[in-house]
Amino acid sequence: MDIRLERAELEDKERLFALMQRYIKEFSAFEPVTPDKNGIYPYANFDRYFSEKSRLPFFITADGETAGLILVNRTHYVRLWHPSRSIAEFYVCPEYRRNRVGTAAARKLVESMGGWWQLMMHPKNKPSHEFWKRTFDYPGVQFVSTRRGPVWYDGDLRGTVMTFKVKKK
Repeated sequence: MDIRLERAELEDKERLFALMQRYIKEFSAFEPVTPDKNGIYPYANFDRYFSEKSRLPFFITADGETAGLILVNRTHYVRLWHPSRSIAEFYVCPEYRRNRVGTAAARKLVESMGGWWQLMMHPKNKPSHEFWKRTFDYPGVQFVSTRRGPVWYDGDLRGTVMTFKVKKK
């Protein structure tokens, strides 16, 4: 399967927003989110991904079909002594799971930019913990560590933050 990352441009905003709606609805199993009166799930910083250079929105494609999304920003969940990027949101559509689409996309992302990275895993989303651990356990990824993150989620829950460094390809 040919896995690619495509930068979402302003003209792709509606398509990315629709995909975000699927993601947020599914994520609401872990973190309570209520849609508004129009059935729209809120995502406070969505528009900023199309106006700020430090925020990068991507589609994941598999054999040319939209398979998911990745949002990258500079949020620091834990303090590092190095500038870092964060995988803020990561979603693979259910029909593309279990065939390494997510692993390939995540690795392509971090290898394309290199440097230090952070991501925070929801404490109730146990499958994500295993996914990220497997995804970044390969040569070229260094200094992988996990630590308790800040209070971030409903019910004063703390996420687990993974930090690591990747050599740019």
